[in-house]
Amino acid sequence: MKRITLVILVLSLWSMETNAQMQKGFWMLEGSAGLERSRMTNLADDEKFDPTTGYSFHPKVGYFVANNYALGVSGLFGNSWFRNKDYDQNLPNEFKKSNEFTYGGGLFLRKYMPINEDLSFFAEAGSEIFWVKPRVVYNEPTGVESGLSRRTLSAQAVLGLQYLISPKLGVHMQTNLIHYEKTKFLQEGNSSQSEFKAGFMIQPRFGITLFL
Repeated sequence: MKRITLVILVLSLWSMETNAQMQKGFWMLEGSAGLERSRMTNLADDEKFDPTTGYSFHPKVGYFVANNYALGVSGLFGNSWFRNKDYDQNLPNEFKKSNEFTYGGGLFLRKYMPINEDLSFFAEAGSEIFWVKPRVVYNEPTGVESGLSRRTLSAQAVLGLQYLISPKLGVHMQTNLIHYEKTKFLQEGNSSQSEFKAGFMIQPRFGITLFL
């Protein structure tokens, strides 16, 4: 009888701890990563350019201001690169490669919608500002040049699915449903452009969340 009581007590405490990590007063630490590979096509002659490859990393820190509601700050770090596959090192001024380093941060508000003790949907609204610093490499005598720097303000609505491996550790997959960006080019008269995307599987990411 004592063993049965002890088992019930342990299971009860486990359940309480499992349900507690998304309650008011708790913290969350999160890191997610994304990969990108895209290719431009010239519609006039259907010519396909060499692909651009990149990665990004999104750290987040949030505080549960109410049960299932987390408010926090995010960071953004990433890099993408483009290489000329037909590069000839013997040609002067020949384009070799370019890369773009991205960094910034923002704010987010997330709502969890538990399905059971281990599985939850979450919806998130966030906004970030980030800077992009390009670097272009040519053969001599041109050498290394800085490309057109830009600053981007973004806003997005996110849908995600989280699974708890343990009461304090979860893994998740998320995707943007709505994504808006306004970019200002910091040279050449500070020109700007806007972009709006809506759909599913826009910038999908996988990540890990730690609850404290």
